[in-house]
Amino acid sequence: MTKLLQQSIFYAESIWFEIRLTSRYLHLMGNQAFEKLKFSISFDDYIILDIIANNDGICPRDIARMLLRDRSNIGKIVSGLEDKKLIKVKADIRNNRSVKKLIITDKGIKLCNEMYLILKPYIDKMNEVIGEKDKKYMSDLLEKCRKMLDEIVETQI
Repeated sequence: MTKLLQQSIFYAESIWFEIRLTSRYLHLMGNQAFEKLKFSISFDDYIILDIIANNDGICPRDIARMLLRDRSNIGKIVSGLEDKKLIKVKADIRNNRSVKKLIITDKGIKLCNEMYLILKPYIDKMNEVIGEKDKKYMSDLLEKCRKMLDEIVETQI
């Protein structure tokens, strides 16, 4: 039987564990809010619709990279958004390859705006807890962490 090496801090006591838990809580909170508010799309659908709204012409592969998710999973969500007429898919060529460009429709923009107005009080409540200066500081630190991890983590997206 081997002994653990002496550690100054355990994973469950680290900042990395706190980040993981916070991320999980945010996702759970989003799912619960969307269920409670009985939105016509899921929280994951909304995240992707929001990305498309703010990145006109983005392709599913870029969304998959951005969210670190399977292209097939993103493809299913994109198909659902297209079926609901919230986005349009346009064929295009990029680097001599056929790609799908995703464009939000007027119906998609209307839905995003309606949902934002409903979600705004929840967002404002979260913003009361952490001030602008602290949010900027946290955002900068998290971006540094992501960039460092991006250099060492192998992704197959």
